[in-house]
Amino acid sequence: MRNVVLYMSMSLDGYVASDREHPGVAIPEADELKQWKLERVSKAGAHLMGRVTYQEMASFWPHSDDAYAAPMNDVPKVVFSKTLSDADATWPETRVARGDLTSEIAAIKAEPGADVIVWGGQRLAGALAAADLIDEYRLLVQPLVLGRGQTLFDQLPESRHLDLIEATPFPNGVVVQVYRTQAARAE
Repeated sequence: MRNVVLYMSMSLDGYVASDREHPGVAIPEADELKQWKLERVSKAGAHLMGRVTYQEMASFWPHSDDAYAAPMNDVPKVVFSKTLSDADATWPETRVARGDLTSEIAAIKAEPGADVIVWGGQRLAGALAAADLIDEYRLLVQPLVLGRGQTLFDQLPESRHLDLIEATPFPNGVVVQVYRTQAARAE
């Protein structure tokens, strides 16, 4: 069974976006961090994302010559959206998931292939976290403090214990923290 792996950048104080108009938290990537991510993204079996993230990525990756372009373009993508039509999903290897989140994730995990990467945004990632559907968190903690904004875990119904399996600092100050969930350990 495949694992669901969330990649999410966040500020040191735990915010993943400053507000709806300024989504995302990121500083320029160090070459070493880019290589770390590329090694893992290249092994993905699928990319999962919400509509807004999909539209942002679909407008960029098909025309990019960046090192990430091949794994982003060639790997199948699943977009969770109630409003995006199949005709709007023009990025190759894309399908739209409109069903119940838990059922859709169970079906994706049961498909053959490598682990699936969730790219967010905050609403999709938060809903997956709240439903305990993420097996591994790869949090890219940025060396900045926002003081306010959107958090990843604000929808959790209760606290959860995570197991730290990796902590890697990079020259630009980003620290990647990788955590496994108890649900993933039980599988």
